Order: sequence, then C-alpha cells, then structure tokens
Amino acid sequence: MKEFDVIIVGGGLAGSALATGLAQSGKRVALVEAFEPKADSRPSFDDRTLVVNAASLNILTNLGILDETLTTCPLRHIEISRAGAPGHLSLRSAEHGCDRFGAVIVARELGAAMLRRLEAVSGLQSFCPEKLVRVEADDERVTIELDSGTRLTGRLLVGADGTNSTVRRLAGIDSQRYDYGQSALIFNVRCPRRPADTAWERFTPVGPLAFLPQPGDRLGVVWIDRSAAIEAALVLDDYELIERLETRSGRTPGGFASPGRRARYPLALTRTPRPFARRIALVGNAANTVHPVSAQGFNLGLRDVAALIDHAGHAGDPGKPGVLAAWFGDRQEDQAATVRYTDTLARAFSSPSSVVRMGTGLGLFAHAAMPALSRRLVRAAMGFREPISSLAGERAR
Repeated sequence: MKEFDVIIVGGGLAGSALATGLAQSGKRVALVEAFEPKADSRPSFDDRTLVVNAASLNILTNLGILDETLTTCPLRHIEISRAGAPGHLSLRSAEHGCDRFGAVIVARELGAAMLRRLEAVSGLQSFCPEKLVRVEADDERVTIELDSGTRLTGRLLVGADGTNSTVRRLAGIDSQRYDYGQSALIFNVRCPRRPADTAWERFTPVGPLAFLPQPGDRLGVVWIDRSAAIEAALVLDDYELIERLETRSGRTPGGFASPGRRARYPLALTRTPRPFARRIALVGNAANTVHPVSAQGFNLGLRDVAALIDHAGHAGDPGKPGVLAAWFGDRQEDQAATVRYTDTLARAFSSPSSVVRMGTGLGLFAHAAMPALSRRLVRAAMGFREPISSLAGERAR
C-alpha cells in the first residue's frame, strides 16, 4: 500500500491547483484522475470562458501556474443591465483603485498551464486514469481503493471531483440540490468592434446573457434560458442563432458573426453546508456548485483551495480535526454568502413576479447611485472577502 500525506481525487481545475500548492508546501501528494493527463481529455478543461477575478489571479500566479500568455484579456469595465426594467450599473476598475477586476481565460488553456505546472513540481504522484471505488477513514488515516485494485493511504483525502462527487457520496457527506430548470449555452462569436476589456451581463426574465472578451475579435457568450429553449438553440443554423442573440441582447456591442462550436450545461445548485468529515474535505464544485450568474463558481472553489493550502500545507498532520475545522471556519461565511448571492440573483432576475423584477431593477439603480454599495459589490466580486488567504493577498499585477 502506498502512503501519502494528502490524496486528492479529481484532477480538474480545483484539484490540479490544490495538488500544486500542497506539493510545493512539501507534502507527499497523490492525485487520482479518471481521465488521461491531457488538456483535451479532461471535462473541466473545455471551451468555457472563465472570468478569473483578481484574487484568483493572485492565487494562480503565486502557485506558478499563471503567465502573461493567459491574461491577454484583462477585465476593466463591466456593464450590467436588466431587460425591461430601470437601472443600469457600469463598473470601471480605475474608479475602484485597481488596474483590473480580473481577466478572462479559456478553461482549456488554463488547464494546459496547470498540467505543465504539475509536471514540474516534486512530491506528486499521479494515478491516471483511475476511479475511486472505496473509502475507509479512521482517527489516524484514510485509505482508498481504486478500480484497478490499487490501495492508497494518507492523512487527508480531498474530494475535488466535481458536482457529482464520488468522494462526497462514499464519505456520506450530506448535500442539498436545487434544479433551476435552466441550461447554459456556451459559444463564441466574432465581434470586430467590441471593446477589448469589457464584459456585459444582461438579465432577462428567462435568464442572464453574458458577453466576455476573448483574444482577437471574438466574444465568449454565456446564454442562459429554460432548458427546452437551450435544446432548441443548439440546432439553430448560424443565421438564426445570431438573429436571436441580437434580439436577446437588446443592443449589439458591435455586430455578431461566425458563431463557434456550441455546448450545453444544465444548471443546478449543489450546496454542502459542512464540506468535511473525518480525514476528508471537499473543495470546488464537489463542495458547492453555484449558478453561473456573476461568474463566481470557479473563483469560489479556488478560494477553498487556497485556504486549504494555508491550513493543511503547513500542518504536520494535514487531516487532523482541528486543521479541517480551522479551514472550514475560514471558508464557511464566504461559501454561504456566495451561494446565497448567486442563488438570489438567479431566482430574482428571472422571477415571473413583476414586483420582484421591479425590485431587482431598483437594486441595480441603488448600486449605481450609491458608491459605498458599489465598492462592497466590487470587492466581493474580486474575491477579497475576509479572511483572505496568503496566496490571494497581494493585489493582481
């Protein structure tokens, strides 16, 4: 049986970042992943356009993952509006004393950078492709069995294996699920006249629509609607898709053309109120999968990772109850607040109630009219919610 300090199940974005940080802290790390170690084979390393906020940029930079080739699309201006309601919010980074709110990065490119970094760190052993089939934990250690029959033991097991986490299920950690009845359609379009550093988010009665800058003259599109409508949009010809996109957007940021490959993602909230058990912790989507409104999901998971590196990376026994309790103590408020914020936005902006919809429009107006509200919104959106991990602490360059 092979022994490690930490066993991580899931080699996606959260798991790879955690493995890098713990190995750099001197821990013996096992990384178990069901898919081949190639950026084009792992489901989370796909064509999604990620909004990586300033705190997350700091984390990735301090882990040695981020380089300048990944941050060619800085985010300095955000426009938020609601269809058919008063209120419009315009946020500019310079007005908030920072160079950028974050950057837009394609998940596949970030995944490739993570794999390169994993190859360069010592103290890490990958088990790939392998699947988890059994978990046993006692007061001293946790032992797992893989589908190949390989058995591993360690002081801490971390589930970074996504929304349908096998670690969470085998460990018997309770979670709650709410199906929004919506799906996200992800693709990109050509938009020659688009500002290079601006993102738009427009709320409509059936779901939000976001435009995110990409390299060249492309925009990433996140189109959220009822699941049946997204299924229908998948099979529209390019002309019909562009026509509906222009209608849905209310205004065109510069004229759309040449839509790229489309992908559909069903949307549901998975909430784990207490994402740890004896010798086991959950991070990323395994702990909390949130609605993509306001682009908080990846960033929330990365803050989980950074805090766990702080606590487990510097502990003699990374899985001790006190270590995990301290980690969750740092993360509990941020997790709850982010879940509450995204869930409220997702439900309120698409509510059939005219009273609720009017309230959301007035909320945008209040944020625009009251600088203190906007500052709090911006700081939280940038990922700087106390307590701030050591990896996230310095402002992004």
